[in-house]
Amino acid sequence: MYGILSMITSFLNGDGGAFDSETGGFVGIDPTLNLLFMNLMYVIWLLGIWFSLRIVHKRKLKTLITANDRINWKQIFGSFILYFGLMGIVEFVYFLVFPGHFVWNEFDLQKFLFLFFVVLLLTPIQTTVEELIFRGFLLQWIGKIMTKPVLLGGIMALIFGSLHFSNPEMERSAIWVGLDYVFIGFMLTFLAVKMGSSELSIGAHAANNMFLFWFIGDPQSVGGGIPSLITVVSNDPAISFILDVILLLVFYLIAVKKFKRSPS
Repeated sequence: MYGILSMITSFLNGDGGAFDSETGGFVGIDPTLNLLFMNLMYVIWLLGIWFSLRIVHKRKLKTLITANDRINWKQIFGSFILYFGLMGIVEFVYFLVFPGHFVWNEFDLQKFLFLFFVVLLLTPIQTTVEELIFRGFLLQWIGKIMTKPVLLGGIMALIFGSLHFSNPEMERSAIWVGLDYVFIGFMLTFLAVKMGSSELSIGAHAANNMFLFWFIGDPQSVGGGIPSLITVVSNDPAISFILDVILLLVFYLIAVKKFKRSPS
């Protein structure tokens, strides 16, 4: 991995770019290009997961997602659309109530199209890799020891949340932002356990990240200063946490009812 990063860094050095091992990103380059390189690493992760499953464990990749004969793509895309829509409603309300927290970016079609396609092609790979690890490998392993959804959700939430505690947005409030990540991890895991597969979690996770990258950029986040349509200039972590709780609870109630018996 670091060999690849070194090659990329060598390529970028002509423009003053370099890889920062502490943040896990590149500095001194275009933010969208930085996002591109960071997400390309998840392509390597995905290949590594597939290789280890097929060669070492003699399993198919789909076994990390579902025990059914095939992956339920209807659930993945349905979950994506549902979560994306709910997130749009929540963020629109937030924008109306606290308009001073956001500013419209100066729209540059070329820069936005570059961002759009980077996010469209690579962000689903990034989020799916995380789901394969957390709601796949780890959940199945821990599930051999315990089966209670709440306990499984709690354990996975702490693991999922702790691995995001180094994100730049944690500087706003370690408590509220930390709780936000833990709650997201809990709900995605609880949903996967209840459904007996992780298609809904995969769709929701992708929708969350893609929506933020396209529409609501945050300089104090992993995405950095990407040319999203809107930029966050002020953020209340407590309000963000409450809105995420409402969003995820509503999504859970609708998704379970809608997709519980949906065929593959």
